[in-house]
Amino acid sequence: MLSRWPCPSALILLLHLLVLQTSESSFSSANKTKELQEVTLAAILPLTNTDYAWAWPRVAPALYLAIQRVNADPWLLPGLRLHLVYGSSENREGFCSDSMAPLVAVDLKLSHDPWAFIGPGCDYSSSPVARFSTHWEVPMVTAGARAIGFGNYTAVTNTGPTHKKLGEFGLKIQEHFGWQQNAMLIFSDNKDANDDRPCYFAIEGLYTLLGNHNITIHDHVIGYDSVNYQELVQEIRDHGRVVYMCCTWEVFRKLMVHFWKEGVSLEDFVFFFIDLFGEGIRGRGPVRPWYRGDHDDFAAQDAFKVGRTCDP
Repeated sequence: MLSRWPCPSALILLLHLLVLQTSESSFSSANKTKELQEVTLAAILPLTNTDYAWAWPRVAPALYLAIQRVNADPWLLPGLRLHLVYGSSENREGFCSDSMAPLVAVDLKLSHDPWAFIGPGCDYSSSPVARFSTHWEVPMVTAGARAIGFGNYTAVTNTGPTHKKLGEFGLKIQEHFGWQQNAMLIFSDNKDANDDRPCYFAIEGLYTLLGNHNITIHDHVIGYDSVNYQELVQEIRDHGRVVYMCCTWEVFRKLMVHFWKEGVSLEDFVFFFIDLFGEGIRGRGPVRPWYRGDHDDFAAQDAFKVGRTCDP
């Protein structure tokens, strides 16, 4: 899971919220003589696990830099001074926790009464905090919480695209080409207590939007590692022509190689690979997700011609 970093510009959303809350005291000259009012922002993020794109070690430098710049300019928030506190949403194993995050949110609310929360990012840990923040009427700004259900929480502001937007994108593709049937959704899923099920929630956006517009869809769940590729190829041949896949690059490559070796007419299919965290563009050199330096490279390169990458 990784590779899309939050940036200081995310704090612009908070600035608008804070200005609205302090409109009665914003640009008066009297503010110059008043003592600055402290505005507390509370971050709830994974403290040590940098497998998460929104982990504290990745996000904290951007937050501190943004706050430093805001506090250095008296015209941005006249009469106010930003202050950052934080707590960890991790459990003892270092994973996002839907039990720790709300406890930390309550602690921060009671001890600091923040004007806004930053995070959490993971869907399961974000859900209870979103309910609390909506009840408290405290904004929650996050680079995560992309599941379609977060649209029900008025306090949540996403700084990036959500899975609903992914569904809308898929719907536009289907409508543009007149594809009303044989859409297939394939995704990896793990119901382990420490897994945030990112592909499950990503596919949910497509499932909901396509289904709401009477597009025939067939969904198929695969494991993270144990995949019966021969069976999966047959499943796609029986039910799919437009295939949306959310899994690892390795699983996707193996599937495409199996397709090629089975002698399937690849021009009859189109594959959209959902690259959730930009893993296909990591590292240096040209982007060649099909390349492994093995005997399957030729088959993979040829099969990848019918594949397209969605990088939400």
